[in-house]
Amino acid sequence: MAERPTHTPLSTNTSRTAPVLMIDNTAERKEIIECAERRMLAAREMLFTLSSIELDRTIAEGRDLQSLTHAAYLLLADADDLYSVALHHKEVSHG
Repeated sequence: MAERPTHTPLSTNTSRTAPVLMIDNTAERKEIIECAERRMLAAREMLFTLSSIELDRTIAEGRDLQSLTHAAYLLLADADDLYSVALHHKEVSHG
């Protein structure tokens, strides 16, 4: 049986040949989940803010809305990747 890699690239990496952003598969499961939850909360709060404001008065150009929704997408994609690693995580005994 092949050993599991020590790092998992985030799905939002722009280069599949040399990914830059990675999840440390050796981190504690709890820490991976906490990291995912922080990203999920940030995206949720950003989307709540967008749903609560009058866009025609607040956001001058369509580019602003595109930038905010892209940021929310990246946060949610990272959270999804982190949850996936945590789901398949095997706790390593340190004693």
